[in-house]
Formats: sequence, structure tokens, C-alpha cells
Amino acid sequence: MSTPGSDQEQANMWKVVKVVPESHDINSLLLEGADDRFLSRKAGQYATLRIIRPDGWSEPHPFTISCAPEDAQLRFTIKKIGQFTSAIPDLKPGTPVKCMGPLGVFCRGIDAKPSIVMIAGGVGITPFLSVLRHFRNIKAGNRVTLFWSNKTIDDVVCADEIEAMTRSLALTVVHNLSRDDDVARHVKASFPDVSYEHGRLSADILRRHGASVDASFYLCGPPPMMESALQEIPSLGVDSATVEREKFSWK
Repeated sequence: MSTPGSDQEQANMWKVVKVVPESHDINSLLLEGADDRFLSRKAGQYATLRIIRPDGWSEPHPFTISCAPEDAQLRFTIKKIGQFTSAIPDLKPGTPVKCMGPLGVFCRGIDAKPSIVMIAGGVGITPFLSVLRHFRNIKAGNRVTLFWSNKTIDDVVCADEIEAMTRSLALTVVHNLSRDDDVARHVKASFPDVSYEHGRLSADILRRHGASVDASFYLCGPPPMMESALQEIPSLGVDSATVEREKFSWK
């Protein structure tokens, strides 16, 4: 255990740069600090955050780092769900935050996978944002198909950035909108590799958009969404046990 004022304690102390609203209930928290361990982080890893409260430091809460590993600042894209996450938008620049990591092995070795299927539910997009931003930085040639499930288009974050990535990467994006009966209105002729499907993700949707047994599958989202996806994937001939997964249900 580190003692107050120790080098380790100081390394864990980061400061808020800013909070960026991403949607009606999602914000990105940007931090700056000097913990050298984060210099060697991999895309898809996470860290634990603690914020100061009147009675002291909060309990640690884990969040995926949504920026690329090459970025100097850390970015966490966080949905307001519980008490902790709802306090994020109120953090002011300069506020101290305890940040420990990097942690986790989700997406480990993904750079070496020539064909990748990413399946995200809601804010479970964050590890894939990290990977895609990393791929953009290194000009990767990996073929990636992203299936992203949300209720409506208003729940989609970083839409413009992801659309632009389809021009610089071998990236296809399929939005599954469960509560939008007119998904065709979102289609843009200028982005032919971005498409929209009504309803929940299904084996038919996966198949029609090129998901195949030859790809490496990655899954991140709320537990019910993940369970549903794992029931659909085997019909493609993919063993669900080979799907790398990361639960995303922190509050």
C-alpha cells in the first residue's frame, strides 16, 4: 500500500482538463497526469477513477479509456447511470482525480487480427473507440466491421468522427437502432460504408453485412445485450466461446 505523499500516490493523482458533452447522457472526461505506466497502455484497457467528495475519496469505479494509446491525455467516455457517473459533468478543470491503471486485457493482440468484428451495445463502444482511434493513428490496414446497438440516433456518440474513419480505414459501420422505425432517413450517400438497421442485432443482420467465421469477434455492452448477441453469433458458424467479451455495467 502506498503512503500519503509517496511517489506512487503522486503518480495516481491526475487533474481534470475538461468535460465534453457527447450526448444527452454521455460525457467525456479528459485528464492529464504524469503516471508513466499509462505510456505503455494498449487500446481497450481501462482504469479506475476516484473523485473527491465532502467525506473524502469515493470508491474506485472502472472505466474504459476511450482515446488512443498514443494520446498524452486520458479520455473516459461515461454514461450517467448512477450517483458516481452523474457527478462527472460537474467536475471542473483542475479538479484532482485518482486514476489507477492501465488494467485489463480486452482487445489484447487486436492489431494482429486481419479481419475484425466489433459488436457494441450503447456506451460499450468505448474500447472500440480506443482501438479505432489507434488504428487511425497507425494507418492500420485491418478490415473492421462495427455493429453498434442503440435505442435511437440520439444515443450515438462521436458519429461524425466514426463516419470519417470509414474513409481512412477499412471500416464498415452498422447501426442497429431498436426504437427507430425509419432508419433510412439517417443514410448519407457521402458515407456508403455506414448503414442503419431497425431493431436488435440479429444473425441475419450480421450475415448480410459480412460477418463471417473467418473474423475475430469482440463484444462489449450491457449483460442482456451481450447475452442476446451470443445467441445469434453461433448461426454464423462461430463458437461463442471464442468471442472476446467485456461487460460494461458500471455505475
